[in-house]
Amino acid sequence: MSEGYFSDGLSVADTLLLDDLGGGNAMQTTLELIPPEQTCGLILQIPTPLGSSDMEERVFHSATLWARQHGIVSIGYELLPLDIKWTLSPSLPDGVITRCPESRAHMKNHLGHNHIWQIPLYEAAIFSPVATGFHLNGVKASYHYRNQLSIPADRTVLYLPHNVAMIYEYKKLLQTLVPFGKRLHLMFSVGKDQVRGSYTHKQTIELIYEEDLKQIASYSFHDLNNPWEMMMADAVVACSACISTLVGEKELSCIIFDPELPEASRGNKKRVRCSKKLLDMIEALIDSHKQKIELADIMMLLARTGKTNA
Repeated sequence: MSEGYFSDGLSVADTLLLDDLGGGNAMQTTLELIPPEQTCGLILQIPTPLGSSDMEERVFHSATLWARQHGIVSIGYELLPLDIKWTLSPSLPDGVITRCPESRAHMKNHLGHNHIWQIPLYEAAIFSPVATGFHLNGVKASYHYRNQLSIPADRTVLYLPHNVAMIYEYKKLLQTLVPFGKRLHLMFSVGKDQVRGSYTHKQTIELIYEEDLKQIASYSFHDLNNPWEMMMADAVVACSACISTLVGEKELSCIIFDPELPEASRGNKKRVRCSKKLLDMIEALIDSHKQKIELADIMMLLARTGKTNA
């Protein structure tokens, strides 16, 4: 079978005989559930051969079949990485929610689904098997600030770990970002002990960068002692390596703009010295942001779609 392909007509139940999930166990599990009248969709964890139990695999297959039989849309979500060679299980539901761009690209290339979504980092943490207090606090903070600040879904968010010792450097950074300003929301980290004369950190930013901030669609201020709030951002953009880039690079793209140092790249952290290269990276972030959709919007799509004729 290594050179063959499954036909489009293969039924969900038949995959139990062909899929190695469950170690070849062809036991049939049937859900005895009466679908509520208002059920518009079913969201299920997609099992993978190297991380799911036999029971999880059987429940997934039976639930997908149950949804298909009752004309209900089924959506699978990525808990364990889906950018792998096993694509049979992800092919069964009507759509797939992924956590990272690699999985989304892999699914796009190997599945015929019209609906493959990548959710933002702060929501991806909900579906992570290793979610920590950092992640979960970040989820709460992200929802809070996105609602409080009314940030449009299509606006790319950058976290700037500002420091009053680098006012000149950050002014140059802001001036560099102006071409994309109307598509950006900037998150400034501020500290209570970072003062300049009688001005607080927040007041210093508002005063020194007043004209530059007029070119930015929106911005907000965040306590630098709450680093999990950076999860709302698409990337951290700084003028020097700092505690925020150290924490953020584990999950986020971190760009350090420093014309005085040589360029460097390690993992998620990139250091650039050229304004054009920085703008190219910001443009790539904006394009990447367009590929993400919040879980609530997926749920609204399900509600509008309702039951299918499948």
